[in-house]
Amino acid sequence: MRFSIPATAQSRVRQLVEATNTRAAVHRLSPYALHFSEPFLANYRDLDGRVIGKRPTVTVSISGDVPRHQGWTVIARLDHDEESGETITSLFPGLPEQDAEAARQYRAIENFCHGCAVARHRTATYLARHENGEMRQLGTTCVEPYTGLPIKGLEALWRFGTLKDSDWDGEGGGIPADLRVPVIEVLRVTAAIVKEEGRFYSRSEQWKDASPTADGVEGYFFDRKAPQEWKDAIDADRDAPTTAAAVRAWAVQGYGSLSDYRHKVGQLAKGETVDPRHLPTLVSAIAGWYRDQEKEAAERAAQNSKPQGTVGERITTTATVTTVIELEGRTYGYHAQRRRLVKFQDDGGNVFVWFSSAGTVPDQGDEVELTGTVKDHSIYGETAQTVLTRCRVNEREPAAA
Repeated sequence: MRFSIPATAQSRVRQLVEATNTRAAVHRLSPYALHFSEPFLANYRDLDGRVIGKRPTVTVSISGDVPRHQGWTVIARLDHDEESGETITSLFPGLPEQDAEAARQYRAIENFCHGCAVARHRTATYLARHENGEMRQLGTTCVEPYTGLPIKGLEALWRFGTLKDSDWDGEGGGIPADLRVPVIEVLRVTAAIVKEEGRFYSRSEQWKDASPTADGVEGYFFDRKAPQEWKDAIDADRDAPTTAAAVRAWAVQGYGSLSDYRHKVGQLAKGETVDPRHLPTLVSAIAGWYRDQEKEAAERAAQNSKPQGTVGERITTTATVTTVIELEGRTYGYHAQRRRLVKFQDDGGNVFVWFSSAGTVPDQGDEVELTGTVKDHSIYGETAQTVLTRCRVNEREPAAA
């Protein structure tokens, strides 16, 4: 017999086989050997038949001899349903095909036993077959006298037939704890959700009345009450697979990085599947990829940067914050003044620099209306910069990712 079970169920199967062999040995039946394959990942289907992930699985092999005595083998149990008048045939586990086919073709006689020839009410009888082809339908008490095979030992071995179809996860009905989700699928769903919502939302932004992106991704895979229309819309995004592949490549490049975060994301992205508990970390990779895309675009645009305004002129522009760097503060007596370097870039690629001692400054990525006085024009690397002072910053709605 060969069948597959969750890898976590190996010990339970081993215990059942050992207990069955112990019972069989009492009736002088030979034991059965048990073997497990190496674990592999197999698709896991939810209640609706949808594949939502993979789980570690092993193939179970149970081998041994079908009990036989003086040419007789018990090949099937015949359960007689009095209400419907039907007979349900259960084959003995591991039968050779010729015996199995003989059992399937046999026309059962309700309440009959070839051994004692007494017609009385029976809920079950057993079908025995001799190696010469003779068939006997026997009642429970007649099996051993007419075949030499112990009925209690055979019933113990019949358990093997139920192992294949057992529910190894119990009756909880929840998502298995050992389920793993394909990395590329997580990133595909993430890309589609970010596109739908306009940008990535971290779990620290829940106060903005926005659902964290990771919650949406978890809902797609594990929430059985999630609207099917929403899932269909996610699956219909044709650009999401391309974005997912790009994000994964970006993440893998960070493996081995000195940054703990980049290394962790790279490690997750290298795998085929991800444990659900690490899903939020993998999902966040798309935000890092977008930031790098924007940074690269800003650097390309900055090659066209030109000095803006004249020294002393008050200018206003719409720009995006590209850099916020904490500088060493200044101390005046007992008062410490905080200083930060803030860089902005407008749509034309022009770069503006503000050495700020203000209490608050905008965050990187914020789109703002910037007003300041031109203090100087400088060159940083090969990029022309306009240095501003006495700046006023008005925040605008964040740009879409």
